[in-house]
Amino acid sequence: MKLEDKGQLLFLDLAGKYGCSVFLSWIIAIFAKIFYYIESNSFYFLIFKKSGFITDMQEAGAMTDSYLVGEPLFGKKFRESYYAPVGQADLAFRILHEIQSECEALQKLREEYVAIVYALTEMGINFRIIYAHEDMIDQTSLGACIQGLNCRLVGFPPEFVPPSVIYPRDFATVFPNIILVNSKVVELQVTEAKGHQIISSPYGEGGRVLSRRKTMLVGERLILEKGDSTDPQKEIERIRALGIKVGIIPLLLAQVFSRSKKAEKLICNDHLDRVGCLLEGKDGGLHLVVDPLICTADWQGGGGYPWIPRLPYDSIDLIKRRCESLEIKVHYPKKMQIPYSLNLVQFSDGRVLMTAGDDPVAETVANIVGEGKIHQTPIPIELFPVLCYAGIRCLVTRSPEALFKKA
Repeated sequence: MKLEDKGQLLFLDLAGKYGCSVFLSWIIAIFAKIFYYIESNSFYFLIFKKSGFITDMQEAGAMTDSYLVGEPLFGKKFRESYYAPVGQADLAFRILHEIQSECEALQKLREEYVAIVYALTEMGINFRIIYAHEDMIDQTSLGACIQGLNCRLVGFPPEFVPPSVIYPRDFATVFPNIILVNSKVVELQVTEAKGHQIISSPYGEGGRVLSRRKTMLVGERLILEKGDSTDPQKEIERIRALGIKVGIIPLLLAQVFSRSKKAEKLICNDHLDRVGCLLEGKDGGLHLVVDPLICTADWQGGGGYPWIPRLPYDSIDLIKRRCESLEIKVHYPKKMQIPYSLNLVQFSDGRVLMTAGDDPVAETVANIVGEGKIHQTPIPIELFPVLCYAGIRCLVTRSPEALFKKA
């Protein structure tokens, strides 16, 4: 049986067995579940301000060592153009052309989302699915997760713009005793809570950061909303002063393409988790795994750009040299078979959740963390990277528990 067929059977089994044929029962179940947890469990406040008021949150059970899963909002499926890391652009282009309609795209995104949640459940991970936009949320996916997998929800106010709740990795970056909060999302009310320093930082946007313990890797530039960039050195020094080791590596280059044109132009991107992951190995050391075809930006500039392309061999060589002082070993698989397959999650116990369908990456990661530590989704997570520019790590993140306090 193909993995794709297995994924469809999983989704249809969950959705059909638990109410897909009676859609109204899902809606009732969803709201019953929400109200049940609001009434019967601890009430927490988010300790920062959004839109001028303190927001609230309803949580079920303890927040310690728990995880947040992004709200299932899928939005518009097809765009005029897309982008993917240069070494993964051919994979992304092929996947895009296999999708014939927006209806098919939506169904596949639902299957992939439920597959991620299913894998978390099978691993016994303590997690909550974010619920913030009842008028936009995909009730089909949420219904399958609640009814079929007995998932629990955590309520965020609708004032939180969708990207911050769809991809909670970009909400905050959590270190031991330090939390970096995305400065674009919230205005902090406090700077310390439960023994944690709470810092507003552009590196609260966790896709920009590869981190483990008190070590982080970031790009040598910060890319701003309109494509401009800025030197992050002052921010990096501020974070180093907190006792966090910071390594600076070159930014990835991405290829822009459309459904009709394979290559249009190159752009620079600062979300390093699209081309790499930082792991704690079975040897206790830190290991960086990067896309074997990674192309990076050389900011010496030239040819009308502020940067010129750096080819894979030179990119990996430079990354290795930049990581030496932090004693991080650099690895790369023979090839990648799924876009963003390095966008994986390593949990606090060392286990890893990654996509199915990419054996070379799985082999490389297993050699680092141990064969028994690898867990894969029942189907490949391949359309999320293409249409949503996101992988498993974007959707699943450690809950910043110090940002919540019991009322």
